[in-house]
Amino acid sequence: MKFKVYSLFLLLLVMLAGCSQVDPLEKVLEKGRLSVALRSSPAVFYEHREGHAGFEYELIKSFAEHLGVELKITVAETQQEMEELLQSGQVDLVAGGLGLTQDLQERFTLTQPLLESSQMVVYRRGHYRPRAWEDIEEDTDLAVLTGSRQAEVLRNQQTAYPQLSWIETEDLAVTDLLKLVQDGELDYALVSAQDFNLNRFFFPRVGVAFDAQAPASLVWMLPAEAEGSQLSSIANGFIDYADQNGKIAQVRERYYRHEKHLEYVGAPLFLRHVRNRLPQYEKHFKEAAAEQELDWLLLAAVGFQESHWRRNAVSPTGVRGLMMLTQRTAGELGVNRLDPFESIEGGARYLRHLYNRVPDQIQGSDRIYMALAAYNVGYGHLEDARRITEGQGHDPDRWEDVAKHLPLLTQRKWYGKTRFGYARGNEPVAYVKNIRRYLEILEWHQRSQENFLEQLEERAARVRFETAFNKVPPMI
Repeated sequence: MKFKVYSLFLLLLVMLAGCSQVDPLEKVLEKGRLSVALRSSPAVFYEHREGHAGFEYELIKSFAEHLGVELKITVAETQQEMEELLQSGQVDLVAGGLGLTQDLQERFTLTQPLLESSQMVVYRRGHYRPRAWEDIEEDTDLAVLTGSRQAEVLRNQQTAYPQLSWIETEDLAVTDLLKLVQDGELDYALVSAQDFNLNRFFFPRVGVAFDAQAPASLVWMLPAEAEGSQLSSIANGFIDYADQNGKIAQVRERYYRHEKHLEYVGAPLFLRHVRNRLPQYEKHFKEAAAEQELDWLLLAAVGFQESHWRRNAVSPTGVRGLMMLTQRTAGELGVNRLDPFESIEGGARYLRHLYNRVPDQIQGSDRIYMALAAYNVGYGHLEDARRITEGQGHDPDRWEDVAKHLPLLTQRKWYGKTRFGYARGNEPVAYVKNIRRYLEILEWHQRSQENFLEQLEERAARVRFETAFNKVPPMI
């Protein structure tokens, strides 16, 4: 509220000044819209089952809300495209994972940093690991993104280490570079620690070789003529405000802890939760599953994957509740997602809805795995992956084939051709795998319990029989 009053005060100053040149801030407020170019990437902006998501997207959305205007997003594939949109006046601001460079400083107006990130040279685990720049040999392949802070770092390092050579590409994204390193098609890549930490769960064979000792500053970009403008001042004021009140740290924490929500917990911990948490919800899982003709153990496994059966769980992107329904989905289903029992009922109905949407020719376990993947990543992204699978000559109706192609939605050359764009395609694959593991343990536990009850009944019968002869039964 204080910040919004501050922004209105700035607008008043602009209007009172009566300058012949209209300040960019006044244009934004008059239009009632902030137009921003965003790049589709896990750190910036993407479509998830909750809708729009991304570290920078959330911050730029907060900025628009503080200005009291709507946010209009234009998705760009490359840095060059974002620059052209800004220079042509089609957008007011660029927030596309930009690292501060001397070149950008000379051509545009940059904000103060949103955050600082170190730079890491990454390599494939099990192969030769360089410990410093001098260990990188001339005939090895090292890659960075064109126009990035990483490219600037390499140019600076080449003065001291003339043997350094590298590839610059504008056709790939950071996730593409990590994938190439993991597959052994690229020896090394220089990426920000922020990007590496966000994606390392999906590229387990990629490790950090060494810290480049050259931090990068994440900034937003405005036109060159916005230097000294009220829009530039208020953007810097917002960043300072968001930093001091913990907003940036809060959003960063949500996105950079995401791998914890996909991590497969050990069987002993899971079984402890089965004993301690599941009993209070078991009846509701059974009733909701029966109503939707689902396996209640499967529904319980989904609930554990989503929230570890915690009624007040919150996802990295702010989705809440035991079954992690989005606010929109909960509204469409007419349930209170914060009520664990309504959440279970809504989750069962939503899973059944997705199951019914899967094409009829897909049956058996493939059908339920497809529905589970859609529950995680969204049905549109699942269909995009199925189209890619078919286009590559594989079976789009077979989960194992689709699971191999879902991760391609993290690569620009693939998601750029899809209807719904970038997705964390690795997540639904891990999601389904985890649920299958949890289901196996639940089924084993169920069988064990049933066998135990049968044994108890047998022993009780024996106790009754032996008691008639005054025999002391063995301890149960």
